Amino acid sequence: MSIILKNIPNILTLLRIACVPVFIILMLNNKIYPAIGIFLLAEITDVLDGIIARRFNLITPFGKIADPVADKLMQLSALFIFSIKDMIPKIIPWLVFSKELFLLLSGLYLMKKKIDMSSKWFGKLTSVILFIAIMMVFLGVPRNITDPIFWLCVAMALFAAIMYIRNYFKQIKPEAKNA
Repeated sequence: MSIILKNIPNILTLLRIACVPVFIILMLNNKIYPAIGIFLLAEITDVLDGIIARRFNLITPFGKIADPVADKLMQLSALFIFSIKDMIPKIIPWLVFSKELFLLLSGLYLMKKKIDMSSKWFGKLTSVILFIAIMMVFLGVPRNITDPIFWLCVAMALFAAIMYIRNYFKQIKPEAKNA
């Protein structure tokens, strides 16, 4: 298999990262439909790179780190822009950012200890609901509907963080017994 084919998931991840500044510029210039297109392109490449990486066993250390970072960059960019444009509660992106920063820093620390902190169903479900909420904002759904969904996302993000912490302690207990 050629080097390019082996790296398709990573190339898609890099494409997703490159979409972030384009998305931000489009949103700040009120070019909503092109911004939605870029956002959807990023989401599609996210799904594709995951399918390809798992199906053909092309999971790489780079992909394990860059893939979730690319996802969060796009989602957080949308949240912060929506906040700036007063389309969602201003605190929402900060709460999501705080959770993501905590998970990123703890994940980097835990990788050094060889502890599995890969994404779990609750993190993926949170991302899906966040994607739906973002799309609802794009489609002009009223805030009395979208705001509660964003609060649900914050609650689910908090739940995900707690579950990741729980997973960490479950993994270190056997190590402590062996020490």
